[in-house]
Amino acid sequence: MSPRHSQSISVLIIVSDIIMAAVAWITAYVLRFHSTMNIPLGVPPPSLYLKLIPFVLIIWLFTAAATGLLKRTGRHPSPIFEAFDLIPTSAIALLMLIAFTYFYEEYRYSRITLILFGILQPVCVFAGRYIVRVCYRWYQNKQDPRQLLIVARGYGLLQALTVLRGLDPLIKPVVLLPGNDDKSDDIAISQERGLDLIEEPQSWLNFFLEHPTHSLLIALPQNHSSFIDLHLETISHQVAEIKILPDIARFTKLNPGIELIEGLPLISVHESPLVGSNLLAKRLMDMFGAAVALILFSPIMIFVAIRIRLTSRGPVFYQQERMGLDGSSFQCLKFRSMPVDVEKHTGAVWAQAGDNRATPFGNFIRRTSLDELPQFINVFMGDMSLVGPRPERPVFVKQFRQEISGYMLRHKVKTGMTGWAQVNGWRGSTSIEKRIECDLYYIQNWSLWLDVKILFMTIDEVLRGKNAY
Repeated sequence: MSPRHSQSISVLIIVSDIIMAAVAWITAYVLRFHSTMNIPLGVPPPSLYLKLIPFVLIIWLFTAAATGLLKRTGRHPSPIFEAFDLIPTSAIALLMLIAFTYFYEEYRYSRITLILFGILQPVCVFAGRYIVRVCYRWYQNKQDPRQLLIVARGYGLLQALTVLRGLDPLIKPVVLLPGNDDKSDDIAISQERGLDLIEEPQSWLNFFLEHPTHSLLIALPQNHSSFIDLHLETISHQVAEIKILPDIARFTKLNPGIELIEGLPLISVHESPLVGSNLLAKRLMDMFGAAVALILFSPIMIFVAIRIRLTSRGPVFYQQERMGLDGSSFQCLKFRSMPVDVEKHTGAVWAQAGDNRATPFGNFIRRTSLDELPQFINVFMGDMSLVGPRPERPVFVKQFRQEISGYMLRHKVKTGMTGWAQVNGWRGSTSIEKRIECDLYYIQNWSLWLDVKILFMTIDEVLRGKNAY
């Protein structure tokens, strides 16, 4: 979908979400107090519930923005995926609303009403989004189709076809394959997708007079870029909309970004998703989660600290230099599980199964991951995040960055206590390549909901204790 149409439907969906969230709240009130349900305390005046609507809407919009739901309005492959995307966001919004009502005023809102609202909200929001899309498709079907000319070759053609999936359905694409080299693969790909192929015209002016074209998409690899130098100026006078898909995919493993500086476009080959409101939301989640964890686990941490002092000589905590965000170093805290100066003669050693350097109690806290509880302090102080690629020691970073392509890209976000690699079994002495693959997947697909999912999966991983040593 083009940016203009994508923005239009996104605005319509946001408006629909607001309206349907209000409808869900009002419906919950009506079902609770104006149905056959037993009401022992009598029916409260509607004004008590109506004046809460602005706060209901603000909480929904904040939660949907924080979880990335608003950004995914057009990215769900099916209604089922969208429905499952709405449920966790609605659950978080409900919890925030319940917490808010306890501080709002003396009146205690009906718990049954809140439960009904929690059930109705995702249903109403989903129904509203469905109606918006049906109406928008009906409107589009009333419009005349517009021709899109795709000029592409090789991998650029595959990228152009990917872009084509997100364009307006009324656009009629045709493909031009420039150059005199072998085109058999590109022709096969185009025919497989049912696209019309055209020959490169002798006169672009005559071509556009005979074939009115609304827009042009150029996706050429570097070895075919001469087409732009030879023909783009002529074409630009005949076509209203021209877009160029730059050949940078071979340089990047993360999503590229484009920003304007003094009116000039600047392409960022590796763009982190954690900027602006996303960065703020993740930091707030880290601070809140770390504070709660330190309070809940404080009895266990005190017990572990006492046992360490009683069973071995040396400090309770062990500080180790690790590499974090943008390659900066910080002191990672752990409960000491090995004798003091154990690496004085061996140097840095990669932890693996059968490692007998730990003390008896140290073996226990490493198998149960209790040695990592002090890292909540690192999270609260901002050195780490609850979720992210695991931090590594600089000596191993120096080794891996030379051996593994894209290794340093994992430092585009803060390192974490747990991560996508760890909950998928790639921790300890396992494949570094698979671990990096998981880390890059996490960065490319980050959302607050993914962080929450990883935290719950971590509980199961810790209980199983696989690859923890």
